[in-house]
Formats: sequence, C-alpha cells, structure tokens
Amino acid sequence: MKVLCGKEELIRGIQTISPIVSSRSTLPVLSNFLFETKGNKIKLSSTDLEIAVQCYVKSEIIEEGGITIPAKRFADIIKELSTEEEIEIKVNEMNQINIKSGRSKFNLMGISQTEYPVIPEFPKNNNLIIKRELFTSMLRKTIFAASRDSQRYVLNGVYFIVEYNKLKMVATDGRRLAYVNADEIEAEFKEKAIIPIKAITDILRLLSTDIEAETLKVGITDNQMAIEIEDITFFSTLIEGIFPNYEQVIPQASDFKIKLSVKDTLTAVKQMALLTNDKLSSDRSAAVKFNFDSNILKISASTAGVGSGEVELEIDYKGESLEINFNPIFIKEVLQHINENYAIFEFKNSLNPATIIPETDKNYLCVVMPMRV
Repeated sequence: MKVLCGKEELIRGIQTISPIVSSRSTLPVLSNFLFETKGNKIKLSSTDLEIAVQCYVKSEIIEEGGITIPAKRFADIIKELSTEEEIEIKVNEMNQINIKSGRSKFNLMGISQTEYPVIPEFPKNNNLIIKRELFTSMLRKTIFAASRDSQRYVLNGVYFIVEYNKLKMVATDGRRLAYVNADEIEAEFKEKAIIPIKAITDILRLLSTDIEAETLKVGITDNQMAIEIEDITFFSTLIEGIFPNYEQVIPQASDFKIKLSVKDTLTAVKQMALLTNDKLSSDRSAAVKFNFDSNILKISASTAGVGSGEVELEIDYKGESLEINFNPIFIKEVLQHINENYAIFEFKNSLNPATIIPETDKNYLCVVMPMRV
C-alpha cells in the first residue's frame, strides 16, 4: 500500500477515531486503528468491540491496501510533521509502515488488517433523518438523568422510542426522570432501543466538532444503532433488557403549579448547595429545602458542622405554606437544560414526585423525587 495525503486532513481523521481506540484491552490489535484504501480515499476505523467509528480522508492512492496502525504513536508522529509537506505512507509485506514527510522519516510496526474486528455496515432499513441541532439537544436534555449504577444496567443509557415521524428519549436513575420528544423527523418505522451512556457521550463529542451538516441519519437494528453524518459513521451496541414503564412515573395530576425564574432559582440552588455534602445521596445533609409561602419562595440549606443559608425569591403564589426538600444536584441539572426564562414546578404534596416543565416547551419535562428528611 502507498498513499499521499495532507497533514490537516489526516489529523482531522485521527481525532475523529482516536477516542474510541482501546488503551487497556487484552487484544493488542484494539490499540491500533484500521487504515485502508477505499476508492480514492483513506478509510480510518476504530473499535473497542462495543463502539466503533469510521471516517474518510482525502488522499492520492498510489497502491491499494490496508493495515492496522498503533493509534497513539502514529498520532504523535503526524502532529509533529510539517503542514507544508505532503505525507507519504507505505506498507510492505512484513506489515512495516514507512512514514515520510519532507526530510522526516519514521518506521512503525503494524498488525495485519485481517486480525482487526469486522465493523458492521450502516443499517439499510429502520433509518430516520433528524436535524443535528435537535438531536444533540435531545441527548443533552436526557443523558444527565441516566443511572450510573452498574447493578441497574438497563437504566445505564437513554431510551429511544421511534414511532414513525416522532422520536422520544427517556432517561432515569429511579430518583429522577428526563423525557423529551420531537416530531420533526423523517421515519417510516417503529422501534425501541436503549443506547449506553458511553455511546451517547461519544456521540455528543462527535457532534460538537466542526461538522457542517445540518442533518444526520440514525439507523437502528435489534442489537445496534448507527449514526451517519457527512463522511463519519458511528456504531454502538445496545443495552439488552426491558426499560421500565416510564409513563407510570410521570404524575398525571398536581395540586400546585408555580412559575419560577429559571435563572434566579438556579442561582439560589447553587448557593445553597455550597452548604450541603453535594453528593447523590438520600442523606439529610444533601438536601436543599424549598419553602413556598405567600408570594415568597425560601430556598435554604443547613448542615451540622458546616453552616446554614437562605435565599428569598419573589413568586406568584397564594396557596398554603408548603415545604419540599430536593437533592440540589437534581434541580441544578434540570434547570441547566431548560432554555427558557421560566419553568413550571408541579406537585401534589411534599412526598410525591415533582414535575418541572419549561413554560412554553411542552415537549420536555423532568420528574424529581423529593427527599424525606
């Protein structure tokens, strides 16, 4: 194999596939990435057996072929080469990789491409098209609520529900739930899938790069999901199992509906969180108290041996005095994902789940369990 390519294009491709390369695998070949010719381009691929990513790099193909290359060593070398000189990469029959740019020459040992795991093709059926910005927003609005507890494996991801031209996403850890839906998609199928947290994190990283495409394609099969955007394809295995009936968790009725300023409430909760133990626990010292009274909301915290504090907010509330305790982390993360000036807090009493909804966006809601202290 022999190819010629530019540094900037090659660096972009390496940066796309490198985060997926496994550095701790017992299989040496997984520390490498697959470098192969496809038509008039170079195809770069990496996988850790659960997630895979592929992209293409513009190049001049002199001799076709393929090899797996040590990812970190190769990336470090390419970064130090001149941007003004073309890079020549040759591979011989002994899997030796020769890298040449200007007066710089390097030799690396690769592993045959036949030893690299087979990466599947993008699904031909069950495809949906969605705007990139909308898809990114939906992922961000749900992933924070997913469980990190390995013993609750089925909750360690975001639940996708495709119902023809509608997409729903749900995540929960048993103490809070985030739900968002959109009908601005193109799909002609029904499917459900649980996408692992790690895959969602990598997808968000990928979509935050300088990709110009405004839309992307999502493909879902029985055991895998894939995303295709520009010349990049991302694959992930799915979490096996049955996601809980999330609809039963969402309260259908409430006795209190109170409009709160997102900015002011978030600021107050952040301030009071400084006086808690700031962890995801049911410990009393992790709670921030919401005390609703006539036109006043007092947000306070008190921790023995640490201190106490209180913030008063003016609100439009005429009902009876009500006190409810929340984990501040849960409230912070909800409010940070509401892109409006006001949110509606709905609840039945201080013991039942509270629902938090943006004032105008009815496609997004979060449910938070109060803390009993």
